[in-house]
Amino acid sequence: MNIMKVSKISAITIFTKNMKNSCMFYSSIPKFEISYGGPDSNFTTFKISQSPDMYLNIELQQQTIEKANNDYCRVIFHTEDVDALYYYLRNDDTFSSLGKFETKPTDAEWGERFFQVRDPDGYPIVFATPLSKND
Repeated sequence: MNIMKVSKISAITIFTKNMKNSCMFYSSIPKFEISYGGPDSNFTTFKISQSPDMYLNIELQQQTIEKANNDYCRVIFHTEDVDALYYYLRNDDTFSSLGKFETKPTDAEWGERFFQVRDPDGYPIVFATPLSKND
């Protein structure tokens, strides 16, 4: 029997009420590149990684999105240096004005160093670096 398995996440789609703010926010993250759509589009795709290709999609929703309901989704991105990314984004005026930092980089019991921020629509976005087993 040939067992099929899922090998990667191709894309994650989140919804926004303001495509311009979402595009500005996510464009501030290093290596996030718009590959489709943009601030004036109803659907935008950010290419996050090559080999394997991974994408973040943003879809404009005409109805009001309740921030309190956005906790059903959390997007986690791995990065090589979570502390360097934190300080870079903290000093980026666009990112800092559109997002809300909820934590500073912290070592978690599950073996990652991470921080969390809310995007312009209230989605929790986590950036993490796996801790080495020698730490």
